[in-house]
Amino acid sequence: MTCFDDGRGLPLRNPPSGGSGEDMAQRAPGRPKDLEKREAILDAAQNLFAQRGVDGAPIEAIAAQSGVSKVTVYAHFGDKGKIFEALVQRETERLTRELARTTSDATTLEERLVNFGIALVQVMTEPCHLALDKALSLEAQRNPALGRRFYEAGPGHVCAMLSDLIARATAAGECSTGDPDRAARDLMALWLGFTAIERRFCGGCLPDVDVLTAHIRRTTQLYLRSCATP
Repeated sequence: MTCFDDGRGLPLRNPPSGGSGEDMAQRAPGRPKDLEKREAILDAAQNLFAQRGVDGAPIEAIAAQSGVSKVTVYAHFGDKGKIFEALVQRETERLTRELARTTSDATTLEERLVNFGIALVQVMTEPCHLALDKALSLEAQRNPALGRRFYEAGPGHVCAMLSDLIARATAAGECSTGDPDRAARDLMALWLGFTAIERRFCGGCLPDVDVLTAHIRRTTQLYLRSCATP
């Protein structure tokens, strides 16, 4: 996903040119028409949610920006809540694929954790992800039950992946920890740290990759020293 922040909102991955859903399918001949429409709706919704919030983005606006009819939006999702859930799922699936890719070839626990941390922080600090996170936070305040579902599908799922990685490393004797879930939470806190607070108030772009890598490696080593095998 391409992300930028120029004050005008987020880009659509397949921006419509005012045509119908059928026109969009023709612009991507190798892609099923229903999938093309669904992705266009999600792109438009993410853009509008980032600019206006969930309440300020009616179904009519999402339909107009995605180049489909309101009936098509309802047919695919039913309501804005379902659109929001689909956006969370899409971002989580994207992050899951990236995390799996970056850790598959690493030979040491440190490298697996460093690669995991870099991929996680890079995705979480993209402007498009930050905008979605902000909308999610507001929605969770209005509807805590919905917020819990979003958490379990997003951050909770990623934390479970990291917990599983640490549990497998513990079983293999690479580290020593009695509670992989708590260890995963602690390590994610080290990775995100004060930078998350700074970014929330000061904005800014993703840090230089060398700076990010150095931070992730330093905090990962700090964690590994704390749970070294006896």
